[in-house]
Amino acid sequence: MAIKILQEKKLTWINIDSVNAEALEYLKKNYKFHHLDLEDIQSESQTPKIDVYKDYLFIVLQFPHWQTKNNGVVAHEVDIFIGEGYVITVQHSKTKELKNFFYRCMRNRNVKKEWMSGSSGFLLYKIIDSLFHNSRPILNNIGKQVSRLDDAIFNDIPDNNIVRKLAIHRRNILHFRRTIDPQRYLMSNLSHTRKPFLGEDMTLYFDDLNDYLSKLWTIVSTYKDTIDGLHVTVESLINQRTNKVISALTVISVSLLPLTLLAGIYGMNIRLPLAKQPEMIWLMFGALAAGTIIFILILKKKRWL
Repeated sequence: MAIKILQEKKLTWINIDSVNAEALEYLKKNYKFHHLDLEDIQSESQTPKIDVYKDYLFIVLQFPHWQTKNNGVVAHEVDIFIGEGYVITVQHSKTKELKNFFYRCMRNRNVKKEWMSGSSGFLLYKIIDSLFHNSRPILNNIGKQVSRLDDAIFNDIPDNNIVRKLAIHRRNILHFRRTIDPQRYLMSNLSHTRKPFLGEDMTLYFDDLNDYLSKLWTIVSTYKDTIDGLHVTVESLINQRTNKVISALTVISVSLLPLTLLAGIYGMNIRLPLAKQPEMIWLMFGALAAGTIIFILILKKKRWL
């Protein structure tokens, strides 16, 4: 069954982990939500927002989620209806985060009392707070991987594998930033929203959430600056290696030019000076080869190669 219900005194938490016909019929039958909101929960990847109505709020929330299959960060959406005495959380795909919080609240009497002893606004705060604090290990993991990548870049010559890892970490950091950024403004709006279930006493709670998201934003921005710096470093190292290869090939080509020219001249079917004196021809080849070697040694001494 997609609908799970948890009650404590006059407060109800309903968790819907799959939007199907049963869930829509339940919402239409028991609550008078606007039909546009019901349409919104049927489509995933909505823009984070708060719709304020007379008796309830409709919130589209996103939080960072680690997807093991793709080895990357994705934005997981949770739609929330909150009114006097109830909170309804709607997921488009099952994730262990919200499910674990719900069953933890269900099975642990102390947690249930802590989360559901106040208003529906306080329960909303606990849900959102837990979701975003649960994303901190993702950020810590990204930080460790960036540090290891930093060491690998400066200890070894960058190869295609390091470049690919750098691109993956850069993508994850950008996805994390893109997910966190709108939520800061959403929390700010929640702290200034006044409803019977969201009194002035909740302002401090949502301001605290906003401060926590700003802290995450600062950390991930630092990681972004680091990864951008590593990207420039890798490009410089690769360009330097490419320049060395090109320089070596250029020296080889230039070194062979005099010998090639001499071989081309004496390979023509015409009468040339010293043509009947092979020892002189070999002497010229030797002199050109010796001059080329001396030229290369001078370039190396001046560190131009």
